[in-house]
Amino acid sequence: LDWWHADRYCEQRFAQLLFEPQDSEQDSFSALLQSHHIRGSVWLNERDRVLHKPRWRRDHVVPVLVFGDKTDTKYVRVLSDFPALPAVTACAHLQWDTRTQEIATIFSYAVPAFINEFQLRGFIDEEGFVRFALIVHEHHSPYLPVFRADGQWHHFCVTWQQENGTWAIYADGKRRASASGLCAVGPSAPQAIYGQGTFIIGQDQDSLGGSFKEKESFSGNITDLHVWQRVLSAEQIEKVRSCRVVEQDLVFGWSSNALEVESTVTEVTAQFLCPGPVEECRVLEVGSSGFSYAPCLQSLPFICRYRKDAYRQLQQAQLESSRSLVDRVNTLAGRIVIPENIFTSDVQDMNLSVALDALDVLATVLREAKTPVLESFDLLAVLQLLKQVSDVEVQDGKELEMLEQLGQYYAEVTELILEEENVGTWSSVSQVIRGPMAVVELCDRMVSHLAPLLTTGRTKVTIQHGNVGLHRVVVKNMWFGYGSLQRFLSGTGTAAVSHDMTPSDRGQK
Repeated sequence: LDWWHADRYCEQRFAQLLFEPQDSEQDSFSALLQSHHIRGSVWLNERDRVLHKPRWRRDHVVPVLVFGDKTDTKYVRVLSDFPALPAVTACAHLQWDTRTQEIATIFSYAVPAFINEFQLRGFIDEEGFVRFALIVHEHHSPYLPVFRADGQWHHFCVTWQQENGTWAIYADGKRRASASGLCAVGPSAPQAIYGQGTFIIGQDQDSLGGSFKEKESFSGNITDLHVWQRVLSAEQIEKVRSCRVVEQDLVFGWSSNALEVESTVTEVTAQFLCPGPVEECRVLEVGSSGFSYAPCLQSLPFICRYRKDAYRQLQQAQLESSRSLVDRVNTLAGRIVIPENIFTSDVQDMNLSVALDALDVLATVLREAKTPVLESFDLLAVLQLLKQVSDVEVQDGKELEMLEQLGQYYAEVTELILEEENVGTWSSVSQVIRGPMAVVELCDRMVSHLAPLLTTGRTKVTIQHGNVGLHRVVVKNMWFGYGSLQRFLSGTGTAAVSHDMTPSDRGQK
C-alpha cells in the first residue's frame, strides 16, 4: 500500500507501522525479512519527525476556460512562442462534457510542414471511459482509456520525446498508457516537434490557425494547461497535479495574459481544489540494511509491529469473546460490518455511505442491548470501526446531510461505549488502548471532516449526544489536537491556515 494506507492499516489493527531497527538489530532483522521472502524497500515509521501530513487539498484560484456546446467558432489561442521540442510534456486539469460521444480536440499545435504536428484528442467509449490519442507529426497513437466519463475534474499529462518516439499518457497521477515508435517520419529518425507554430485550445486546426469543424471541437472546462520542453518524471507530474509549477524548461505557463480568447468562450475565475503534493517517507532497504526515502504515494510492502503486552491482550480478548455483539451487528446489516478477527481482517475501504450504514446498525444494536456492558473484544471491535470511520475520505462537501448524520451516529456510539458500566472493560484492554482518551482523539479526527458543513450562513456546527459532542466553529474558541490541525496546514511551520476565506473581521477561518 502507499504510506498513508499502510499506516492506517496497522493503526486499525491496534499496531504501528514498523519502526527503524536499532543499529544492533539491523542485520538480524534484515535476515529475518529475507527469510520471509521480503525484498526491496519496506515502509518505516519515524520516531523523531512530526507525523506525516495526510494528503491534503489546497484551494487554487485560477482562470477556467468554459467551452459550451461543440461549435466551429469557440477557440483559445496560446500567444507564447514555442521553440523546437525534442521532448515535450503538456498537462492540464479538465472536466469532460459527457453529453456527446464524438471526438473532441483538447489542443492542437500546427506548423506549415505538419498541420497535425502535436495534438491531443479524445472521446467517450461505450463503457463510459474517456479515451485519449496523441498525435505527433501527423502520426496517431491508438485511443486508450484514461479516466471515467463522470463529469468530474481530472488531471492529465501527455509526454513525448524524439528519441525512439517514446510517449506516455498520465491521468490523475497514474500512467495509463505508454509506448515507443510514435512519429518516425519515413525511414529517417524521428524529428523534434517544430517551433514557432500555432497552439489552439479546443479545436482541431485543418489549416494553420483555422478551418475548425464543429464535430471535432472540445466541449467542457479546462484550466492549468502547462507545456514543458522536456519529459517530466512521475514525481514531477504528481507535483503538477497538486497545482505546483515545475519551472525548469517550462515553455508555456497558464495565464490569462498569454491567451487570446474567442468572444463566445467563457472565462471564469474559479476556486479549484487540488490533490495533495508529493511527500517522501522513510523506507528500509532489505538486504543492504540501508535507509532511504520513497514518494509516500508509492505502493510498497510494510510490516505492522505490536508491543508484546498489547499483542497478548488482543489475543486474550479474541479467544474469550462470545461474538454476540459481532453476530448481532453483522446479522442486522446483512454483511460483515465487524470482522471476527482483529488481526487478519481486511478492513474495507470506507466511503461516506458505507460508514453511515455501519454506524447506523452498530448504534441500533448498542442501543437495544439488554446490558450495556461490553466484552473486551466488543470494545476493541467497536473502536476498530470508529477508527475506520474517522479515516473516511469525504469528497469535497457533497452529501452534506449524510455527513451530518454520520456525526450524529458517531457521537451516539461513542457515548454508549463510555458508559460507566464499561470501566472494567476499558481496564482489561489498557495495554492496547490507553484509556478513553483514545475516543477523544478519534472524535477529534471525526470533527475535522465536518468542515464542509460550514458556510457563510452557518458558522458553527454542534452535534451532541448525551455527554459526547462534536463542535466545530470559526477558529476563535476552537481547540484541535495537532493531528487534525495538520491537514489544514500547507507545510511545516506555515502560519497561514487558509488564504481566501477571510471573514469581515480580518480573522482567518
